[in-house]
Amino acid sequence: MLQSTTPEVDVAPRPAEPRESGVLAPLTVPVFRQIWAANLVGNLGTWAQSVAVAWVITASNAGPIMVAMVQVASTAPLVLLSIATGVLADNYDKRKIMLVGQVVEMAGALFLTGLAFLGILDPTWLLLAVLWISLGSAITVPAWQSAVGEQVPRPMVSSAVLLNGVNFNAARAIGPALGGLMLSVLAPSWVFLLNTLSYIGLIAALWHWRRDVPERHLPPEGIREGVVAAIRFTWNSTVTRLAMWRSFLFGFTASVIWALLPLVARDRPGGTAALYGYMLGMIGVGAILGSMAVPMLRRRMGSSRLISVAAFTMAMMLALLAYGGSLAVMFPALLVAGACWIAALTEYNANVQLLVPDWVKGRALALYQTSLYAGLAIGSFLWGHLAATMSVSGAIFAAAIVMAAGAFLAYHAQFPQIDAGELAQARRGKPSSPELAFNHEQGDVEMSIEYVIPAENAAEFVALADSLRHLRLRNGGRYWGLFRDLRDEEIWREVLLVENWIQHLRMLDRMTIADKALIDQVRVLHKGPELPHVTLGVTYQAITYGDDLT
Repeated sequence: MLQSTTPEVDVAPRPAEPRESGVLAPLTVPVFRQIWAANLVGNLGTWAQSVAVAWVITASNAGPIMVAMVQVASTAPLVLLSIATGVLADNYDKRKIMLVGQVVEMAGALFLTGLAFLGILDPTWLLLAVLWISLGSAITVPAWQSAVGEQVPRPMVSSAVLLNGVNFNAARAIGPALGGLMLSVLAPSWVFLLNTLSYIGLIAALWHWRRDVPERHLPPEGIREGVVAAIRFTWNSTVTRLAMWRSFLFGFTASVIWALLPLVARDRPGGTAALYGYMLGMIGVGAILGSMAVPMLRRRMGSSRLISVAAFTMAMMLALLAYGGSLAVMFPALLVAGACWIAALTEYNANVQLLVPDWVKGRALALYQTSLYAGLAIGSFLWGHLAATMSVSGAIFAAAIVMAAGAFLAYHAQFPQIDAGELAQARRGKPSSPELAFNHEQGDVEMSIEYVIPAENAAEFVALADSLRHLRLRNGGRYWGLFRDLRDEEIWREVLLVENWIQHLRMLDRMTIADKALIDQVRVLHKGPELPHVTLGVTYQAITYGDDLT
């Protein structure tokens, strides 16, 4: 067996950081303010375009399934590609990735504009253009989400996430009305052109953002390696699993609004594109008003309870939308639904932002977004089919029942209370190089840690073992086991397998202050002046390559 190359880890003293700051505090940071303002213009163009797309396909007498397919086309790339682009966001310059994504989006918008001016906007070509634009969004979103913490100080992250939600929903309030107004006097092609031009400001703001790129001591992860690491982390991370599960359920049921609202507007007496825009605008106004109450409600209820209350309330608003009848009932219901939408999504996003370590944040946010958009895509398809077989109102009411049932089942599923400062990377010394020559990219690395645990400490040691298992597997281990010596009952061995030596170094590099604190709890139970004995080994396949060894 090799001698231990595991370095000692020292914790840098950190003052406790508050989770929240004033809601408007991030706007005092120039970089965030410039990107936020440019993004507002871009979102206005996107929402104006969404009205034009929905109305063009609805006015072509397409059925409910084809109308709902617009939502499917806009979310499918986010579902299928976000985890891969999340790996890129965690390993490369987020600014460059966002620039590439925005250029792809702008090219898709330009393609849609060209189709409109050429007069060939049939549903198939329109869906293809929407799919193209969504591909650019799939490239952008993980890097965009995980870059929030690089634009503002950590105590401002929750407020920055909320302001980005306000940005999106302010555009949702104004953009659809703008799109509906333009459609009433101009052809859809001019709305698509407006959206194409709206990308210029954001691309310029990202181009001028000069961020500090963290120094990396290890080569970037490949797509397969990064995806496997993300899956292992998620399987052993309560925060990410809970965010994925609850956001999928919320997106699945709330998607009925985005999928069927064009049909609700069309079926109203005198239904026009302007009415559809006003309805979307009410959702946006509700989201803006709701964002003002989110910090206060979070302090009173806690994040998990706030999400559940938002879901229960949204279910009631869907029931009113289904059978409320008059616009005097529907408009307030959409207003409250918008507030519930931003409350739930802000809390999902903020919990992942604050409670996941930086090394996997892009992928964790991508998995959360994938779950949300998978719910939106699957839900849109299902509610479109239900509307075709029963009625639009019946499909919306069915979604309300499912949302209420899901909120009830998830009511006691709480996000853990973790000090965000504990997720900072722990400082460590540089590991010494192994004496044995072997291929660092092949062959499992076995790590064995031997503890001497007195009988009176055994119960506490075993109680900590499950948390220790999740820690090792979350950070990159492929196997973990705890064994007790048959000849000496005080000797326990923690055995861990890692995919290769590079992954072993990554696992050391991923250790957070919270991880170090748990390991210290375990070490306190160890008897004797010496630290637990660590040995490392590598499978024989890695050392049988002769001159090809590295």
